Amino acid sequence: MNTHPSRPPLPSRGLALALILLAGAPTQAAAEPAPDLPFPVIERFENFGPDHGIPASKVHAVLKTTDAELWIGTWDGLCRREPSGNFRRFGPEHGLSHKMVLCLAEDQQTGDLWVGTMRGLNRVSAGRITAYTQTDSGLPNNVIYGVAVSGDRVWVATAAGAGELQLKTGTWKIYDHNNSLMHEPWCYAVTEAGDKIMIGVWGGGIVEHDPRLGSFKEHRDPDRDFHFDLVPDDGPINDITSWLAWENGVLWQCTYFGMSRYDGRNWKTWVEGKSPLLSNFTQFVWAHRGVAWIGMDRGLSVTDGITWVNYLVDDNDQGIQQIHRPNQPVEIKPMPTALANQFVLGLQVDDEEAWIATSKGLSRGILAAPTKLTRLSEATPDQRNQ
Repeated sequence: MNTHPSRPPLPSRGLALALILLAGAPTQAAAEPAPDLPFPVIERFENFGPDHGIPASKVHAVLKTTDAELWIGTWDGLCRREPSGNFRRFGPEHGLSHKMVLCLAEDQQTGDLWVGTMRGLNRVSAGRITAYTQTDSGLPNNVIYGVAVSGDRVWVATAAGAGELQLKTGTWKIYDHNNSLMHEPWCYAVTEAGDKIMIGVWGGGIVEHDPRLGSFKEHRDPDRDFHFDLVPDDGPINDITSWLAWENGVLWQCTYFGMSRYDGRNWKTWVEGKSPLLSNFTQFVWAHRGVAWIGMDRGLSVTDGITWVNYLVDDNDQGIQQIHRPNQPVEIKPMPTALANQFVLGLQVDDEEAWIATSKGLSRGILAAPTKLTRLSEATPDQRNQ
């Protein structure tokens, strides 16, 4: 019988603030402003909660579809933002397999919405909800931590392996420690990576799967130390993978012990205290135009791998922006508004706005127009590895 470590309990606000104090305060900004940032920053936040129809304080996931509809997954149902700006809830009484929604994905070919819950997977298509559960469909497990669409296949990361639903036949394939390189079957994340599928495994690193060849490749932390990154940049920073994002050949890995990036040849790792990363407890990453937006227990970090901007919430619920440029003092700015909560659970960002799911409501970040937009792909190899 396999046993698994329990998922760490969510830190309290007091503990998170204490850890910030132990980490030390950044230096104040230089008198003269540094050159423009290479990516847009958030100017202000708009926050949404019960007054806007969101039924629960904890928002686990957010998704803006290709037709600009906004969906969120909450502790108490799936919600769609209506033209009025308020949210309409869908729950088990509407056909959803469970009220607690953990993850969302869109099939951009059909417009279907795929919804992972604590008890099954759901397909929202043309106003109809179809549920898939372990007992009636072949789903590996009812607890769906991650979902991704790749062509005519839907992939799920579950508490008992990764599942592949072939939409044309309606049949499932299950991948776990018995038929793949997975160290164990508890999967937290899955993402399409070009012609590959990347699966984040709890305690097992990252498994890279090529569906065409049926092959598997394992990416593990060479240090094999759960608490420390003994040798930076030698591979994934940790085997406990909490989330994955892929864009244009670059894979980003969240763990509870730091952050990693892999460009297909080289790894780069970051930990708090030795980098601008706000916290080692990273739990969600969204990649957009070579920039990673990282959600964690202390706020939001944004980086192209060279420059960083952090968004925090202080003791008085004031928004704080930290700007980290290479070889320059940290610049600290107060913001007119703050994140709904510093515990970030999900993200989606485009060229106009950032949507942030938190443990106490939903936030919308209004982006300032950048005056200079340097992509990671335009940086030199030396810059990428700084």
